[in-house]
Amino acid sequence: MTAKITISLPDDLFARLDAEAAESGVSRSELVQESLATYLDKTREERVDEARRARMLEALEGMRTFHIGREVRDDRPSLEILREVRETHDSAPMRDVRKDRR
Repeated sequence: MTAKITISLPDDLFARLDAEAAESGVSRSELVQESLATYLDKTREERVDEARRARMLEALEGMRTFHIGREVRDDRPSLEILREVRETHDSAPMRDVRKDRR
Protein backbone atom coordinates (compact mmCIF):
# COMPACT_ATOMS: atom_id res chain seq x y z
CA MET A 1 0.00 0.00 0.00
CA THR A 2 1.19 3.52 -0.75
CA ALA A 3 0.07 6.57 1.21
CA LYS A 4 -0.13 10.01 -0.37
CA ILE A 5 0.92 13.05 1.62
CA THR A 6 1.09 16.76 1.00
CA ILE A 7 4.17 18.66 2.14
CA SER A 8 5.35 22.24 1.88
CA LEU A 9 8.86 23.04 0.68
CA PRO A 10 10.69 26.34 0.40
CA ASP A 11 11.10 27.41 -3.24
CA ASP A 12 14.86 26.84 -3.25
CA LEU A 13 14.54 23.31 -1.85
CA PHE A 14 11.80 22.50 -4.38
CA ALA A 15 14.06 23.72 -7.20
CA ARG A 16 16.92 21.55 -5.91
CA LEU A 17 14.56 18.56 -5.69
CA ASP A 18 13.40 19.07 -9.28
CA ALA A 19 16.95 19.49 -10.57
CA GLU A 20 18.23 16.38 -8.77
CA ALA A 21 15.26 14.28 -9.90
CA ALA A 22 15.76 15.37 -13.52
CA GLU A 23 19.52 14.73 -13.36
CA SER A 24 18.99 11.30 -11.77
CA GLY A 25 16.17 10.37 -14.13
CA VAL A 26 13.69 9.60 -11.35
CA SER A 27 10.44 11.18 -10.24
CA ARG A 28 10.25 13.65 -7.35
CA SER A 29 8.30 11.06 -5.41
CA GLU A 30 11.01 8.41 -5.85
CA LEU A 31 13.73 10.85 -4.82
CA VAL A 32 11.81 11.96 -1.71
CA GLN A 33 11.13 8.30 -0.77
CA GLU A 34 14.78 7.36 -1.17
CA SER A 35 15.97 10.43 0.74
CA LEU A 36 13.54 9.86 3.59
CA ALA A 37 14.43 6.16 3.84
CA THR A 38 18.14 7.02 3.97
CA TYR A 39 17.54 9.64 6.65
CA LEU A 40 15.38 7.35 8.78
CA ASP A 41 17.86 4.48 8.47
CA LYS A 42 20.56 6.55 10.14
CA THR A 43 20.78 6.31 13.87
CA ARG A 44 20.15 9.37 15.97
CA GLU A 45 23.82 9.33 16.91
CA GLU A 46 24.85 9.45 13.25
CA ARG A 47 22.53 12.40 12.65
CA VAL A 48 23.95 14.20 15.70
CA ASP A 49 27.51 13.52 14.49
CA GLU A 50 26.65 14.81 11.02
CA ALA A 51 25.14 17.97 12.46
CA ARG A 52 28.22 18.48 14.66
CA ARG A 53 30.52 18.06 11.65
CA ALA A 54 28.47 20.58 9.68
CA ARG A 55 28.68 23.11 12.54
CA MET A 56 32.45 22.57 12.82
CA LEU A 57 32.95 23.08 9.08
CA GLU A 58 30.85 26.25 9.24
CA ALA A 59 32.93 27.51 12.18
CA LEU A 60 36.18 26.74 10.33
CA GLU A 61 34.96 28.63 7.30
CA GLY A 62 34.05 31.54 9.57
CA MET A 63 37.57 31.54 10.99
CA ARG A 64 39.09 31.43 7.49
CA THR A 65 37.09 34.46 6.39
CA PHE A 66 37.02 36.37 9.70
CA HIS A 67 39.70 38.82 8.54
CA ILE A 68 37.76 39.95 5.48
CA GLY A 69 36.68 43.56 5.85
CA ARG A 70 38.49 44.00 9.16
CA GLU A 71 41.38 46.33 9.89
CA VAL A 72 44.67 44.62 10.76
CA ARG A 73 45.97 46.25 13.92
CA ASP A 74 48.87 43.94 14.64
CA ASP A 75 50.53 42.05 11.82
CA ARG A 76 52.63 39.85 14.11
CA PRO A 77 52.01 36.10 14.04
CA SER A 78 49.20 35.06 16.38
CA LEU A 79 51.50 32.82 18.42
CA GLU A 80 53.77 35.77 19.20
CA ILE A 81 50.80 37.83 20.36
CA LEU A 82 49.52 34.97 22.54
CA ARG A 83 52.95 34.55 24.15
CA GLU A 84 53.03 38.25 24.95
CA VAL A 85 49.55 38.10 26.47
CA ARG A 86 50.57 35.14 28.64
CA GLU A 87 53.75 36.85 29.80
CA THR A 88 52.09 40.20 30.50
CA HIS A 89 50.82 40.81 34.02
CA ASP A 90 47.17 41.82 34.20
CA SER A 91 48.09 45.24 35.54
CA ALA A 92 50.84 45.91 32.97
CA PRO A 93 49.87 47.45 29.62
CA MET A 94 50.79 45.49 26.50
CA ARG A 95 53.30 47.12 24.19
CA ASP A 96 51.81 49.54 21.72
CA VAL A 97 52.32 47.89 18.32
CA ARG A 98 51.58 51.14 16.51
CA LYS A 99 54.74 52.68 17.96
CA ASP A 100 56.79 49.68 16.79
CA ARG A 101 55.72 50.13 13.18
CA ARG A 102 57.57 53.42 12.73
